[in-house]
Amino acid sequence: EDVAAYLADLALQKKRPATVDLHRAALRYLHHIAQVPVPTSHALVSETVAGIRRTSTGSTSRQVKGLTWDLLGDVIEQIDTRELVGIRDKAILLLGFAGALRRSEVAALCLENVALDDDGMRIRLDRSKGDRTSQGVEVAIPRGITGLCPVRAYEAWIRAARLNDAKGPVFRRIWLPPTSEPGEPPALPSMGTETLSDRSVARIIQKRCLDAGLTGDFSGHSLRRGAITTGARDGTDLVSLKRFSRHQTFGVVEKYIEVEDAMTTHPGRTRF
Repeated sequence: EDVAAYLADLALQKKRPATVDLHRAALRYLHHIAQVPVPTSHALVSETVAGIRRTSTGSTSRQVKGLTWDLLGDVIEQIDTRELVGIRDKAILLLGFAGALRRSEVAALCLENVALDDDGMRIRLDRSKGDRTSQGVEVAIPRGITGLCPVRAYEAWIRAARLNDAKGPVFRRIWLPPTSEPGEPPALPSMGTETLSDRSVARIIQKRCLDAGLTGDFSGHSLRRGAITTGARDGTDLVSLKRFSRHQTFGVVEKYIEVEDAMTTHPGRTRF
């Protein structure tokens, strides 16, 4: 009764069903390691949680818009790569898309974890949401020949930022200089040694989408979602998509594919 009342109170506080489930799982685990009877599996608790799911009005999670390949090209086209900030942001967008990287993974990239060769680049992620054993995962990105090649964009950033022999964060904060006085040469931007935060990566994505005139709810997750959606549109099989996205289950991968693709891939489309 106490556990059911506690979970019901969380629902009254407008907590999402996923949050209620998390609290229930924590209680289950703590009772388990204490070697005492686990109350969270009681029928009363299960019925309470089921009722919370049925009556919740905020159970629909936020669905950000995916930055698919076509949209990404429009965004990149509006970036001024004559500026250091523009070179950095282009590399962030293309690498985030090509590696289906989370914003936290983009922010945490280290120079010593990136290997380049003629075929492309390999990125080792020491920490990743899907890497539950903390063994690290490797992300391979092939080299291209166009101006939208993520490997070439990364190399351009390394050259412009003079990070060839450096260690530490790949993407760093850049401070724009104050306005120069008339007749004086323009001051150059200064780059620090600190990495961008994951929030900064999200803001960069949102700003660049806004600059390109895109409408929709774009966020730090838009690159990852857009990459998976683009792969699905190109006919990539589900197994390859799961390997690309580094998800644990196929069900999660399917949720990332944009809903509107259900129209173009409907089995009866050519028969109706």
